[in-house]
Amino acid sequence: MIVSYMVAALLLSIVNLGILLRNNPRHTQSAYATMFLIMTVGIFGHLTLMLSTNPEEAVLANKIAYIGAIFIPGLFVLEEFKLCGFKISRRALAIPFIINIVILLLALTTGWNDIYYKGMPQLITHNGITDIQPEYGPAHILYNIMLGTYMLAGFIIFFYALFNKKNVSYKNLISMVAIGVFGIGTFLICRELGYDMLVMPAVYLIIEYVLLTINHRLGKYDIQSTIIDTLEFQNENVYLSVTKDLCYIGCNDIALHHFPTLKTYRVDSKVPDDEFGNILLKLIQKFSPQELCLVDCFQYGKKHYKVVLRNLHHAGKVCGYMFRIEDDTKMQRYIKLLDKYNSELANDVQTKDEHIQNIQEQMIVGMANMVESRDSNTGGHIRRTSHVVKILINEMKKSGAYTSMNAFFNAVVKAAPMHDLGKIAVEDAILRKPGKFETSEFEVMKTHSEKGAVIVENLLKDVESEQLVNIARNVAHYHHERWDGSGYPDHLKGNEIPLEARIMAIADVYDALVSRRCYKEKMSYSEAFDIITSAMGTQFDPALKVPFINCHKELEAYYESCGE
Repeated sequence: MIVSYMVAALLLSIVNLGILLRNNPRHTQSAYATMFLIMTVGIFGHLTLMLSTNPEEAVLANKIAYIGAIFIPGLFVLEEFKLCGFKISRRALAIPFIINIVILLLALTTGWNDIYYKGMPQLITHNGITDIQPEYGPAHILYNIMLGTYMLAGFIIFFYALFNKKNVSYKNLISMVAIGVFGIGTFLICRELGYDMLVMPAVYLIIEYVLLTINHRLGKYDIQSTIIDTLEFQNENVYLSVTKDLCYIGCNDIALHHFPTLKTYRVDSKVPDDEFGNILLKLIQKFSPQELCLVDCFQYGKKHYKVVLRNLHHAGKVCGYMFRIEDDTKMQRYIKLLDKYNSELANDVQTKDEHIQNIQEQMIVGMANMVESRDSNTGGHIRRTSHVVKILINEMKKSGAYTSMNAFFNAVVKAAPMHDLGKIAVEDAILRKPGKFETSEFEVMKTHSEKGAVIVENLLKDVESEQLVNIARNVAHYHHERWDGSGYPDHLKGNEIPLEARIMAIADVYDALVSRRCYKEKMSYSEAFDIITSAMGTQFDPALKVPFINCHKELEAYYESCGE
């Protein structure tokens, strides 16, 4: 009867492990999966101990069972840390792991020396069931200290999180602590009474069922996983990746449906020279690394597709290309019908769309002017800096160093008037102050860049292209960053600063120098020229020095025409 109970416990533990891995494939490398596996091994150890026929077999079985007794308490505390959102360094994790290994190694010396158990443990047989009656050695106290330390750590984490971590589910936290206390407490009591071999398999099963319940509940609290699952469920687009040296990385299942030829592509091999492979390679040739993305279309078979090509990032570096492809057949057929049966209507739609775009641009510029009207220090600043950006970009185009970037440059010119929109969130007492700011006031004023990035994104995200939204956000957010990293708000340095923000920074400072403010007179063009050029490499991008020098006469002529 008892043997049947132990065998059933082992089989149920294996089933529980399978349920965990099936329902939560992302947890295959988590402490949950490790705990379930160790508890299964522990139950197996108890079963083999029960069936042992001599002391050597019993000691070996006890060593197997000891794996669970040593590692499970630590894994419980680790999961409690993760549940509370605490981040633990690998170095910190190594300390309890090493301690557990040392205790396990001491336990493995049983039968060889008297450090952990004195001598060979005696066998006790009752109704054909075998157990051992050990006499503890001096090193066994380490195990008790370890258990006490883990219990204390668990309680400290519990009470700290209960009163200080509002974003932790207290139901899951209480369940985790309760089952941990139950497991350790039951083990200690049964060990004293001599029933731990019989009781612990049932305790392990109870722990597993509680953990399965907690794990199921955790799914709805894991926002990142929930978002990923939702996006995967709703996704209808093809995603495909290629390395920088044009080797195929992989694709999603939808890609295989649209392009069955991908089933013949070998991972880490060059993209084949077939019809679909040639389409991918031509798109990569069109794509410039300096562009945020490439939007294009192609026909494959009888279907039309729209593709967005971006750089693939891993560990902060560009490692290849990411294709997002969507079936555009219905839209293309619809457009052809419009072209065939009602071209005038299509032209009218385009005209209205351009009109709406113009209205949107006027509204945005109007908002920028409204902000400027509140700022007593920067009259005409929006208009002038926008024109400076345009002049500087035209000079950059002449150099030939920025080929295939017309779309980018057009977006920068369009985004320039929005660079100071964040000032709308700065209170009048500071924004309209007729003089230099105090330190505290300047700190408030500096927040306009971050606030501006949020405002610009909210204004544009549903009405403008993704490229323009990104560029306008970067212009507003980072135009006060410095090349040497001493700017604000994020202290970016060098090429970490987006190119559009580096261009805007020169226009912003140049206008501030040559324009009159309530707290200063305007500076001469030669003085401003010297300041800007001398700051190349410290405040400004040194690569923009030559374009600035080449266009400074045109800038002076423009400001003269403005009467500045």
